[in-house]
Amino acid sequence: MKAAYYQMKTRQNIRTAALALAGLISLSVPAASNDILGLREAIRISLVNNNQFKIAQEKVNESSLMVRESWGKLWPDLSTGASMTRFGADKGVLATSLGKYDVTFVKCSVAINPGAFYNSLRSAQDGHVIAANDERRIKLDTTITTIRLYYKILLTAEIIKMRNDSIKALEENLKAVTTGYKIGSYTRLDFLRAKVTAANEKTRLINAENDSLSAIAALNIHMGRDIDSPLNLDRNTITKDTGEESAIMNWSDKEKKERLAFMTAESLKNRPEIIQLKSKKNALNHAAWAGDSLYLWPTLFASGSYGSSRVIPKNNTQTSGDAHADLALYDIGKILEPAGWNKNWNVVIGATYRWGGLAPFDPAHAKADQYRSQEKQADLEMDDFVRNLRLNIQQGLLKLISASNAILSQKENIESAEESLRVAIIQFRNGMIDNPKFLDANVELSNAKTFYIQALYDLQTSKAELNRAIGYDFFAY
Repeated sequence: MKAAYYQMKTRQNIRTAALALAGLISLSVPAASNDILGLREAIRISLVNNNQFKIAQEKVNESSLMVRESWGKLWPDLSTGASMTRFGADKGVLATSLGKYDVTFVKCSVAINPGAFYNSLRSAQDGHVIAANDERRIKLDTTITTIRLYYKILLTAEIIKMRNDSIKALEENLKAVTTGYKIGSYTRLDFLRAKVTAANEKTRLINAENDSLSAIAALNIHMGRDIDSPLNLDRNTITKDTGEESAIMNWSDKEKKERLAFMTAESLKNRPEIIQLKSKKNALNHAAWAGDSLYLWPTLFASGSYGSSRVIPKNNTQTSGDAHADLALYDIGKILEPAGWNKNWNVVIGATYRWGGLAPFDPAHAKADQYRSQEKQADLEMDDFVRNLRLNIQQGLLKLISASNAILSQKENIESAEESLRVAIIQFRNGMIDNPKFLDANVELSNAKTFYIQALYDLQTSKAELNRAIGYDFFAY
């Protein structure tokens, strides 16, 4: 027992030295680092330095470009070209020239399947909605994680303070009991109980300090800072009395049911995961119809060009022997192959129907059926998610009410426990009660404060969890 006690004492001294060193390091940081970091500012920093949030923002931009790409299918293909053709022949029209030059000033063509275009566009728009709500989901997750860590640090700080006060009282008691044990005023059992109680409280302090250091490290990493960066949080965020717990406890059963129904309805409208699943289902439906449109709709096309061409003449000195025939051929050649540059244009409008797609063996059918199968899977995902969502909201509301009740009851308990300890100290010094009763009074006060601090933490986190479940960005329940 004695060896374990001294080992624990050594660990406590090491921990104290480490905390003192951390304090010295924090003093060497510029004064700006000592500014109080509010909860909203912590959330802002976490979002700014969250790579997953940045990726989600880029995906939103990417999805908007995909929508623009779908609209771009209506834009015709515009081009300009030039070519030279050389040929030769012994007889016929081609025998009168060596080739020709072609210059196309502008060529325009467009082909579109109305059904495929519409459904592809709608699918891309649904994809943009999915990306935007994924950004919201990551933002909400980042927010609630920041809130939990922020209040966890404040919770452990309050527990550390309480444990130090309790250790101070228990060490004074151990000192008095040790003295009394040496002169025979207390039994060995009283001495051992006082010693164990003080040692146990030191262990609880070590655990609280470890929890605090872990929470500080986690929040620093979450905010994109160095793991050992000093944090000066707003203690009033968790300890200030807003009176909201009293208002919550005044809710009637009817009000609780109405609030539960309201929160559930709001979550079905606002929760990003639900909007994502709805958009996913719509996107899959449009993708299936886009595949079907290849044989349900004709593909319309139009093209046109405007340019100029020039025939490369051939110096032909051969004659037929008939002057009239040669003159006629010369005139025909001037018409069919005029000299110089000659402008030309053409316009083509038409439609094609892919009737081969009507066959059940066409791959378009299998592709569309795959999308419809995924659409059914999305329906099942939605059903499971909505069930769990309703349960989460109900549990969050019960946790909020329970935390409010605990705060109100523990306030009175702390007052009673403090008065009980004050009386116990007086009676113990006057020999009216034994040491176990004094220790019990100290434990009761410690428990009352622990429950109160935990209730404060539960109240704030339950509000954040309810906002997350409903789909709200921040505090409002």
